[in-house]
Amino acid sequence: DNDGDDDHDHHHPDVHKRKPKRNNEAMGDLAFLRKRTTDLLRVTSSELLDSGASDLNTSLSRGMKVGRKTFNFLIDAWAFSGEMDAADHAISLLGRMEDLQVLPDFASSSSPDVRSYTKVINAVSRSARSDAGEVAEEILNKMENLYTSGINPSAKPNTFTYTAVIEAYANCGGEGAAQKAEEILDRMIARFQSGDRDVTPTARCFNAAITAYGKSGMPGAAHRAEEIFLRMDSIYMSGVEEAKPSTFNYNSLITALANSGEEGSAQRAAEVLERMMQAYAEGDLNCRPTTVSFNAVIDAYAKSGELQSASRAEEVVRRMEDLYESGEEVKPNTRSFNSVLNAYAKSGEEDGALKAQDLLDFMSGLYERGNEAVRPDVHSYCTVINAWARSQHAGKAERANNLFRAMVQAYEGGNTSLRPNVVAVNAVMNACAYTSGDVMSQNRAMEIAHKRLKELESSNYGSPDQVTYGTFLKVCANQMPDCSTRQQIMEVIFKKCTRDGQVGNFVLQQLKSMGPPDLYYRLVGREIEEEIKMEDLPADWWCNVVEGKWRRRRQF
Repeated sequence: DNDGDDDHDHHHPDVHKRKPKRNNEAMGDLAFLRKRTTDLLRVTSSELLDSGASDLNTSLSRGMKVGRKTFNFLIDAWAFSGEMDAADHAISLLGRMEDLQVLPDFASSSSPDVRSYTKVINAVSRSARSDAGEVAEEILNKMENLYTSGINPSAKPNTFTYTAVIEAYANCGGEGAAQKAEEILDRMIARFQSGDRDVTPTARCFNAAITAYGKSGMPGAAHRAEEIFLRMDSIYMSGVEEAKPSTFNYNSLITALANSGEEGSAQRAAEVLERMMQAYAEGDLNCRPTTVSFNAVIDAYAKSGELQSASRAEEVVRRMEDLYESGEEVKPNTRSFNSVLNAYAKSGEEDGALKAQDLLDFMSGLYERGNEAVRPDVHSYCTVINAWARSQHAGKAERANNLFRAMVQAYEGGNTSLRPNVVAVNAVMNACAYTSGDVMSQNRAMEIAHKRLKELESSNYGSPDQVTYGTFLKVCANQMPDCSTRQQIMEVIFKKCTRDGQVGNFVLQQLKSMGPPDLYYRLVGREIEEEIKMEDLPADWWCNVVEGKWRRRRQF
């Protein structure tokens, strides 16, 4: 056991995803962990100790004795347990150690040391507590006071302690967390520069501070992340080998830039990737760009919404493919392509849908030639169907429908990642609703929408929801003249909605906009001028409606 935690990989990019250590048997057995913790707290309780009823040598089984080693062992196990109450148990064990250190019989064997405190900070850092950063910092402040006052010299904080506190702020997020993470980093650097070699700033602690800004969403976060990266590089150049930037640090900075959404941040992310590639080309193997690096730049372009950002994102993915074919380990995957497809779908470019379609075709070709990593999934197809729906292309209903049929065909041919769903059907309907052109185009859009609805009703991959029904009504409104046939269809659709519990607000809006007032009154039982929500209607009419973004996420 070192002066902190031997689990600390100095360059890990994501403080949530470290692999648990395997050398602590309590980690794999929660019942054992809970029992030993209860036993240890029981036999060291003040009541038992005062009464002399506690036999400390025989009360704990499996060769465990009351002492620092046992406390640290259990605190460490809680830190990695993933249990909701892990931090509370770790804090309780530390509190008991502090109680024991004032007793003459236990002062030398059970007083907490730097490992004890750091392991507790680690448990707090890994917890889901919103105040994890503040709690971790309080423990750090206590350690510094214990050390400087001479009360407990072995509580002197070290590199691992400071890193765990910075990670606690990075993990918990919340207002001001990123600035607090940077403040702890500043304290750490100041200690090191004043001669404290137990507190060496490492690439990992800088990474945590960069990650904190990347998650913060605050104005100027990307700039702060860049400043911290430059500081890390400067400290490394001054001779501190432990602060050497690596792939993980570059990736965290690129992600921070991508998340910021600030103007020009996508271009800055691309420049960071270029710096990384340059360092690697010059022989720095620690800076080898990975698929994650490239995907983060693609995400930055996809999120930016700036002019030409989708085309630039595609250039990145094509470059990845070239590098991979030249023998580099940078391999584009489905996520790489999906991000670019999404960028085209949202780009507003005149030929955005066509470019998205071409890229999906290229992706499919790579997969068919044996590249499993780029297998198109339902998200790929839905995104391109949406791109057609949003486009001004005259034949977009046909295009969207052809894609849907190709997806069904591939799924039935054994590609399980292309199982159609209601989101895909709704996207095709949307393309039908906004198709413009002559009467023939309008009739074809109506025909496609009707076929998709009928197939969905009898399919095993989903049932129509309020968006399906509402969008179908919109197709009728846009593609049919107001006539008795259209009104009959409205009536049939409304009855289906009531039967399925899918009379949502979207359906009501469509009915109201289509009219006529007498039909609306006959169907809904309310005057068309009346402002109503679905909750004002019988509950069994809307009991299966799922509103909002959650519905869309669930479908993917």
